[in-house]
Amino acid sequence: MNFSQKREDIDKLEKIHSNIGGMFENSYKKLDLHVTINGGLSIDELRKSINFHHFTNDSLLYIIKQINSNRCTYHDIGPFIEKDSGWYNIREKNIDVITMLTEENMRLKKELEEMIIERNKFKQHCEYFEKEMNALGEHLTQEYDC
Repeated sequence: MNFSQKREDIDKLEKIHSNIGGMFENSYKKLDLHVTINGGLSIDELRKSINFHHFTNDSLLYIIKQINSNRCTYHDIGPFIEKDSGWYNIREKNIDVITMLTEENMRLKKELEEMIIERNKFKQHCEYFEKEMNALGEHLTQEYDC
């Protein structure tokens, strides 16, 4: 390995550390759940589907390898295994996955219901303003004989 290769490796590692340096503790648990729920996705697909941190492919792969290599530090996260170009959380049992998926499904349903309520309120406001604008238009037409 020559000097320029070592420099590139150091630069790459610095970029990775800069990227993951902003991760909060709950991000690791979110990563664990995300890989569990989305098992089988490639690093690139996982990166694109994660919304709680802006990973690069290199930083996501690095943090996965760190979690796998340092089990005492990350004892309740992962480990993750790559199989057929997809990543899986191998710690979780099927019943745990079903429970997590059910909880996630319930959370998403609640979020959808809240969005539907907000949309309906918005529609009511729009209908009200449309009626008011029509009434104003009729009033102006009558008043100015247009």
